[in-house]
Amino acid sequence: MLSSEELLKKDAQHVIRAWAAKPTVVAEAKGAVLKDPEGNEYIDCTSGLFAAIIGHSNPEVIAAVKDQVEKVTQISALQATEPMVLLAEMLAQVTPEPIRKCFFTNGGGESVEAALKMARQYTGKYESIVLKNAFHGLSFGALTATGAVKYKQGFGPLLPGFLRAPHAYCYRCPFDLGYPACDLRCAQEIENIITDTAISTVSEGCIGAVMVEPVQGRGGIIPPDDWLPRVREICDKHGILLILDEIQTAYGRTGKFLACQHRGVVPDILVLSKNVGGGLPAGVVMTNDEIAGRFTTGTTSTHSGNAVACAAGLAGLKALMREKMWENATVMGQRFVEGFENMNTSHYVGEARMKGLMGGIELVLDKETKEPLPKENVRRINEAVLKRGVIITASGPCGNVFRVQPPLVITADQVDQVVSAFDEAVAEVMGA
Repeated sequence: MLSSEELLKKDAQHVIRAWAAKPTVVAEAKGAVLKDPEGNEYIDCTSGLFAAIIGHSNPEVIAAVKDQVEKVTQISALQATEPMVLLAEMLAQVTPEPIRKCFFTNGGGESVEAALKMARQYTGKYESIVLKNAFHGLSFGALTATGAVKYKQGFGPLLPGFLRAPHAYCYRCPFDLGYPACDLRCAQEIENIITDTAISTVSEGCIGAVMVEPVQGRGGIIPPDDWLPRVREICDKHGILLILDEIQTAYGRTGKFLACQHRGVVPDILVLSKNVGGGLPAGVVMTNDEIAGRFTTGTTSTHSGNAVACAAGLAGLKALMREKMWENATVMGQRFVEGFENMNTSHYVGEARMKGLMGGIELVLDKETKEPLPKENVRRINEAVLKRGVIITASGPCGNVFRVQPPLVITADQVDQVVSAFDEAVAEVMGA
């Protein structure tokens, strides 16, 4: 096995990376723990970019992959395989009625693209309302729907037809009102865009869909409980489709299989990926019979519904449902919040917010003014946490939110190790 130093040298010569930071070399992964070639261990608070929700190297997934590669590895979507059909059937069983039809894709961005096509084809309308700070992917349609400017620089002009509404960021309320006094002013602005009474955004009168994340992955922004039901109500009132991007929130991440199930909201179109393939590349768009009946693409992506990915996904989904992993997510998420709020350095914690095991810790210089921690300090804390054996990422509108989204199999002891490492790292960098 090559050493970390040898691999990083070759990496620098041949691999194009999206981030400037030096990568951590991973030789093994199991549960919530990664190991480099030298045997150093790291608790993975990113779940492999949130796609290893049931834990790395799940034995049932490994067995399913080994079995499937000896039968059928790749066949086009013109054919049917048992893993694909059975995965579609099980997804229909664990999602709310009338969601029952699956269109398989290769991943998240492609799933978002397919959902947008599905909505446009069904409604005959090309405009969609999306949110500030949203993240929906990096292909052109998904990138346009994404809210963060940093992902778009140098790629414009992007696609027309996307109208931006405020996100439900209560800690930094865009209307400076605060919840519940705001009466969900951010949700109301979605309706104002539809009725042409919005503050600034102007529609061309062709809105067919609203697309939102139940919890925004970028910064772990958790709306009030009644926000999503209000959005659903607005869509119903005006005959507009609701697309829920649950790429990050599904598969038990928030304490329910789907985040929308916390309040009984049913979307018209449901977007899934990350964990659909059990850690292998896969995605799916789900909808009802009526919308599915009007969706025609003429063809599909080469690897969509790949037999090995679907076998892995089916095994992973069975393990998730049998073990009810979302229950551990709820308990461990609360443990994270209590740990962060009681650190020695908690005076830098503006807000520790978690819904299940999705959310983050927002660091500020001053709790009263909410002045964000400078990005250089955030970078140094990230490095200091890594030295203490924890892999974590920072994001959010101000770049000062450390995202905490480990595999759902994380243990109480591992949670405590993460909190301790974070506390020490903040103290080291901030001198307090």
